[in-house]
Amino acid sequence: METSVPFSLKGKAVFVTGGASGIGLGTCQRFLQEKAQVIVADIQAPPQSLLDAGAIFLKVDVTDRDQVVDAFKKAEATIGKLHVIVHNAGKPGKGTHLTDSDEDVLDDVLALNFYGTYYILKYGPGHMLDGGSIITTASVAGLQQNEGFFDYSATKAAVISMTKTAAVELGTRGIRCNAVAPGPVSTPMLPPGHILNSLAKNLSALGRIASVDDLVGVYHFLASDQSKYITGQTLVVDGGRLAGFRTEILGRLAG
Repeated sequence: METSVPFSLKGKAVFVTGGASGIGLGTCQRFLQEKAQVIVADIQAPPQSLLDAGAIFLKVDVTDRDQVVDAFKKAEATIGKLHVIVHNAGKPGKGTHLTDSDEDVLDDVLALNFYGTYYILKYGPGHMLDGGSIITTASVAGLQQNEGFFDYSATKAAVISMTKTAAVELGTRGIRCNAVAPGPVSTPMLPPGHILNSLAKNLSALGRIASVDDLVGVYHFLASDQSKYITGQTLVVDGGRLAGFRTEILGRLAG
């Protein structure tokens, strides 16, 4: 008699946006290691090693409704009804004050972070099995406002809000919807010289910036049946940044 394996993803059909790099890539690698069937939906192809491991690439711009609709149809035709959707595609703004902001830049951020999330949550459930899991990638920026991040913060707050709405509306199908809110993570979107690298070391309780490996376990847990009674939640993964600051750090700030 075969016994169930805790946190098993074996055989699960998974659709990951933004899976070609960063957190999305790390999540795809973990899911493939766990014997899931993985569709990588991105505007760029993932590393060949991911394809060699069994991932299937679909070129998709999630800001384009028709491409999203078509991608979900192709995914279902290829690996069947989905068990898991991970929506990780997103982008930052330009780091300007709201009063100095460029509306064209805002439109681009809205197109990806807001409308991309909207399209995934609108059209994805129709290609999912009941009892599945939708995981969106938000940010601590959606929970805490900082100077120069108004567009990114506003759209990531919207990701959290839409994910909660989806959790309420899809609960009758047993589909749980949760957001992951990382603090600064060392990815191509955050190069080594970026100010958030040093800030993460000083402001997080754990004293370092996150790596992709620090995040993938959270997505693994939320994708697995072990999280079957968790929905509508925002899981903050920030090394304790929002928890508070040590006296040493407060002393520096008081300076």
